[in-house]
Amino acid sequence: MGFQYVILNGKKRPAAEAKVSLFSPALFSSFGVYESVEVIEGIPFHLRDHLSRLAESAEMIELSLPYGIDDIASWVNQLIQENGNRDCILRIIALGVTQAEDEALVTILPQPLPHYPDNCYSEGATAIIFEGSRALPACKSLNTLVNYLARRQAIRAGVHEAILRTGGEMTEGSRSNIFAVCQEEIRTPPADRVLSGITRDITIRLALEAGYRVSETPLNLMDLSHFDEFFITSTSMHVIPIVCIGDVRVGEGHVGQVTLDLMDRFERYHHDYISSRNST
Repeated sequence: MGFQYVILNGKKRPAAEAKVSLFSPALFSSFGVYESVEVIEGIPFHLRDHLSRLAESAEMIELSLPYGIDDIASWVNQLIQENGNRDCILRIIALGVTQAEDEALVTILPQPLPHYPDNCYSEGATAIIFEGSRALPACKSLNTLVNYLARRQAIRAGVHEAILRTGGEMTEGSRSNIFAVCQEEIRTPPADRVLSGITRDITIRLALEAGYRVSETPLNLMDLSHFDEFFITSTSMHVIPIVCIGDVRVGEGHVGQVTLDLMDRFERYHHDYISSRNST
């Protein structure tokens, strides 16, 4: 069963009637930004953080948002209720304007919440390397062609994710942030070189609170065989271990203790976050 309603600039619309003009600059120039928000039991996970990043991304491409975070947050909560508080992923998209239009189009689209095989978490997943990088890496823009091509190649290869690289440096996944564990240190590419996901930020904070050493440093592909563990993070996946990249086994080829610990810490944090807001 699909979702009945979407939001267009604060107004509820039947999902079947949601349309964008063929003349929208987003179609030809990717002039727009987006966010993906996980909704569990009617609770949007870290909605304000996602909306703050939406505004930051819009500012990076000089897209003027005609609505504030409070406005969009209220629309999100309205849409969740209208669609029966169902678990989902909300795509919040801001599309740039043409000269004939007065303001950006802000739309909120609910989509089914992805689910991933249990063995991705218990046994670890696999990945490939894809040569390419996103335009404006720190901006969550609609220009996701590289991500799409990388994801398509991963599907063809029968693996869970494609890791983007520029030259010899691994930057991020096609739909995730990346982390390596080496000599008891957790390493992740610098935030100014990648799109720093909300799940990435939470994972770093939880790791620091647990006493781990965390550094933001480039991850060189040549060092892959020296990594003890590797994992990815995203809104829908949370924390997933990667045990093989291309033909290189990571560490011992199974889920490492640091990754297991961070998976557990994130899931407990996620559960407590949803539970605390459901009780109010």
